[in-house]
Amino acid sequence: MAEDIFIKQRKENLKKLVEAGVDPYPSKGERTNFCTEIKDDFKKLEGQKVKVVGRIMIKRGHGKILFVNIQDVSGQTQLFFRLDNLKSSYDLLKYVDSGDFIQAEGKVFKTKAGEESVEVTNWKFLSKAMKPLPEKWHGLKDVETRYRKRYLDFLTNEESRNKIRTKTKIIQFLRRFFFENGFEEVFTPYLELSPSGAAAKPFKTHLNAYNMDMFLRICIGELWHKMMIVGGFEKTFEIGVGFRNEGVDHSHNPEFINCEFYWAYADYKDQMKITEKLISELVKEVAGGYEVTYQGTKLDFKPTYSVVTFRELMKKYGDIDIDKYPTVEKLAAELKKRGFKVDPKAGRGKLLDDYYKDKARPNLIQPTFLIDHPLEVSPLAKAEKDTPDTAQRMQLLVMGHEIFNGYSELNNPEDQENRFVEQKQLLKKGDEEAMRADEHFVEAMEYGMPPIAGNGIGLERLTMLLTDSPVMREIITFPIMKPEK
Repeated sequence: MAEDIFIKQRKENLKKLVEAGVDPYPSKGERTNFCTEIKDDFKKLEGQKVKVVGRIMIKRGHGKILFVNIQDVSGQTQLFFRLDNLKSSYDLLKYVDSGDFIQAEGKVFKTKAGEESVEVTNWKFLSKAMKPLPEKWHGLKDVETRYRKRYLDFLTNEESRNKIRTKTKIIQFLRRFFFENGFEEVFTPYLELSPSGAAAKPFKTHLNAYNMDMFLRICIGELWHKMMIVGGFEKTFEIGVGFRNEGVDHSHNPEFINCEFYWAYADYKDQMKITEKLISELVKEVAGGYEVTYQGTKLDFKPTYSVVTFRELMKKYGDIDIDKYPTVEKLAAELKKRGFKVDPKAGRGKLLDDYYKDKARPNLIQPTFLIDHPLEVSPLAKAEKDTPDTAQRMQLLVMGHEIFNGYSELNNPEDQENRFVEQKQLLKKGDEEAMRADEHFVEAMEYGMPPIAGNGIGLERLTMLLTDSPVMREIITFPIMKPEK
């Protein structure tokens, strides 16, 4: 009810402005300086005429003097309005509300209270806010409202704005890093006939023009990148959006930003070296040093990082020697004995992965490379020569989350086709996350594919770490929300 009164008053003020000949929504605003320059560059600007624009945050005063704080993308500054300087336009200020946008022109000076300000000699109305903003600009407290009305969260919460800016800084760093290391940026399809390249449940859609079902990609173009290398490229990277029709929790979202990069004539050990170089330099640039604090835990990204095998990790934290359970039947029986919920549709690889994620992965806090994954959980990776049931794969884990995932890519077409057949069988059994086959990709391999090392970076999880954000929604500009009604 109270808000209705405020809206009614704003509508009345809008009417008064229009009656006075003011355009309440002009097409353009002009500025010579950002708000924070008035204070930061005061010695240079004192006595000079400037134009500033922004949203009114605070309006106070009465009679012949009025003080207004406005905010633009840089921050805030104070405007000083005096009746003697403005004549008839001063009277119109009573129809201007907090939240409105204005343009102000005047000389830079310092008030008696010592506040760097603009003494306004001319001003222009730019836009009327028809609703009052929350809690008198002190920020939204309700988490649900913060995510649902993200624009209000950004407006009243500088920390929220800075988290989004940090993600942008990370992306800018990655582009510069890859260019400096000889990689070419490429762009691959978002719509695919076969959503391959990862183990995940895809989103399905329909292309009317060709009357055929298609899928949103579940990774950032893995198979396309490798086909580009068949076509003569050698180092490629892509930053883009992937989609997985799976659960939502503090570290998962149906749409996500990742970076993938592929390197001809390299293997997973080369990927470990470049990963360590990339992440350490990135953290140092964004955080100002190798150490960051995440939810009270100090993390040290200074090289070199620990390395642990999948089998060692499962022995230590899962209390199981995976080599003793070579079949899905034996592994499922053992996990059931331990009271672990077993998915009857899952193959051995998924059971290992489920158990690992529950028992072992949460214990990897400091940056750690995990290697020697079971081949069943790596259908696109080369096998180790000495241990053919083990993949040439690496993951960098921090705070129990996968940040980087890379491997020596499979380039034997016959081997790849056999792996796809195994995944098809799992899919038929009901494993919705089994990898889809892509015969087009196998055919490309038959023309000859050099050794390749591929790697993927979870940008949202990385941004969470570097902004001390406990949930992924904090660093997603507009997270998906269920409708209120």
